[in-house]
Amino acid sequence: MRTRTSRRHLAAAVVGVGFGVIAAAAPATAADRAYELVTPPGSSARTLPGSGMSTPDGNVVCFDAENAAAGADVNGELAPDGFCSRRTASGWETKWVTGPGVTDPKGGFGSAVFFVSPDGSRAAFATDKGLNRDYPGGSPTGPVDNPPQTAYMWEGGDVPRWLAPAPEPLKDPSENRLPLAASDDVRHGLFQSGLRLVPEDTNADTDVYEWTPDGIRLVSRDASGVAVGGAAVPPLTSVSTNGTFAQPGAISRDGSRIFFHHAGTSLGGEPANVQSVFMREGDELRLVSPRRGGDAPGRVDFAGASDDGEVVYLQTAERLTPEPKEAGDALYRYDVASDTLSLVATDAAGVSFLGLSADGSTVVYRTDFPWDLRVVRGGSVTTLGALDAMDVFDYYTVGSSGFDSRALRFAPDGSVIVFSALGSFDGTPPGGRQVYRWTPEQGVRRISTTAEGDPPAGGADIGNFSISFGLIPRAVSISNTLRNFPLLGRVVAEDGRVFFETADQLVASDLNEYVDVYEWKDGTVRLVSPGTQRAHALYHDNSVDGNTVFFTTSARLIPELDRNTAIDLYAARVGGGFPLPERASACEGDRCQGPLVPPTALQLPGTTAFDGPGDVQDEAPPVARHSVLRITAKQQRAFARSGRIVLRVRANMKGAVTATARARLGRRTVLVARSTAAVRGRATVRVPLSLSQQARNALRAKRRLRVVISVLHTESDTSVQRVVMLRG
Repeated sequence: MRTRTSRRHLAAAVVGVGFGVIAAAAPATAADRAYELVTPPGSSARTLPGSGMSTPDGNVVCFDAENAAAGADVNGELAPDGFCSRRTASGWETKWVTGPGVTDPKGGFGSAVFFVSPDGSRAAFATDKGLNRDYPGGSPTGPVDNPPQTAYMWEGGDVPRWLAPAPEPLKDPSENRLPLAASDDVRHGLFQSGLRLVPEDTNADTDVYEWTPDGIRLVSRDASGVAVGGAAVPPLTSVSTNGTFAQPGAISRDGSRIFFHHAGTSLGGEPANVQSVFMREGDELRLVSPRRGGDAPGRVDFAGASDDGEVVYLQTAERLTPEPKEAGDALYRYDVASDTLSLVATDAAGVSFLGLSADGSTVVYRTDFPWDLRVVRGGSVTTLGALDAMDVFDYYTVGSSGFDSRALRFAPDGSVIVFSALGSFDGTPPGGRQVYRWTPEQGVRRISTTAEGDPPAGGADIGNFSISFGLIPRAVSISNTLRNFPLLGRVVAEDGRVFFETADQLVASDLNEYVDVYEWKDGTVRLVSPGTQRAHALYHDNSVDGNTVFFTTSARLIPELDRNTAIDLYAARVGGGFPLPERASACEGDRCQGPLVPPTALQLPGTTAFDGPGDVQDEAPPVARHSVLRITAKQQRAFARSGRIVLRVRANMKGAVTATARARLGRRTVLVARSTAAVRGRATVRVPLSLSQQARNALRAKRRLRVVISVLHTESDTSVQRVVMLRG
């Protein structure tokens, strides 16, 4: 009986169906969302922050993880692999997309997913382990201790396609060829190389290449097709550091237009040794940085372009139009259809481009000193506030030097801007990182706020980013990633919702002291993560409609499936959740006897991959469950009168239960009662609570006091809450 029950229970939890391993889920209590375990249950994979992304509908999510999952090679720590999980009617199925390696299972830095198509059918990733079967050892000859990082495409099969192939022998075996930009469907994308990857590339310079369904194509070429040198990400420009990605819009959403830099006269009469910006559309080439100001030519940087490639922004100290400009860098806008160039922003100290909306209508930039944050929309310039020095020189802030590390998001039409900053905005003094929202109608408003309007003392932030040292609010240990600490995640939903994280208590139901994910909508904040888990919950991404939010945590939110403390990926989904696997009811003595009934046959597909602890006959580990029996109206009246109450807590295993009570006294939520009781097995225990004198005084003065009681079992990662309203 016991073995048969275990088999049924475990099979319901982890059954492979073609794509990978299913993870079931249970309903959750945070707002109207349910939690779903995305990573394979039972795996030891450690999901890395600052990795992966989800499809617009939230039905596929990719992530990078250390250790093994979904059939991946055991790669240990500091050498992650990439995975994508698809939601089905019965759970999440996970696929290993960055392998297998031919001989080396991990490489040096490992692998990372960079782009995923809207339907989740293909993903572009980078890896430094040997995947190409045409070479001995899986890669061209190169240094074993410093293998190159190159781009691959996964398209649902078991063998990824090499997007950035190298000839044999290599001129520079350690050259990295990362995927820098991709079209929406990921069929087209950009990378750079100093190698001669095609016969037309005969120079010794770096060139821009495009991957296509038919192979690679040289982008930085002249009319005869010969390589002339160019860059999609020039090193250490005035616009960006040599980061992980090209500037926004470097390739149009449909993949038809590509923007790149070239210095010299080879592409049509531009000054020698001076950088200009060009657009390639098939075999057509256009200069998009025309010099019409009459000044001495200077370097022009591509700052960004709209999704369709129609609107281009340029940054340069050169005067490109007859309009007067201040000294230092200025921003210009070039409209492709009309061939018009106009000055957008100029300042005596110079300006730095920070970001633009998808339609190209709205641009955010900063002045170089003093550091003011400004927005340009409809021809009008608005100052949003004053940046702190750390907003300019630190990662993960609105003014960061690399656009893929900027805490800045736009609505597609530019009508909403969300950012995090340490500077002074909306009357908030500088020093603490906060989250702000701007609209043309309301201006800048701080949205990381308590119900009383106070900013969280510990700060708040947006996005999914990696960090190798402790910063508030996100405290993560060692993290190794090819992405160079980028800042990912949509953050803004199409209905105006904004998702951010903070370790502070913004609502009464946030009872822990860890980072939690919050949702802002129409001036109200509420939890997305439980707020009771005993580990950080870090934002990963959200669907376009905002109904699915992904976050990582080492807390076991669904202990029936999540069997360890590895960092897992969860989905908080409106209307989501899957039935939990059934467990046999408890029995004793003769009550356990009965007719032996054969288990229902469960047909498994031949391609099933199992990812769990042991074989299917292993018993699932015990799950700690506890509940608080109903607090009656009579108990509440006695609690208000005497300040004492005895909770009845039912638990199913040995341990201890701790009850805490919190209430808002003045402008702070404080602990007003605490008690612990031992549990020696399956039993109902009594846990007494006594209100503090401060709380009783507040009840007498206000005649009412709202108390939130939280009960936690030592073997569980989640707590049970009860809310009582005391009336004096």
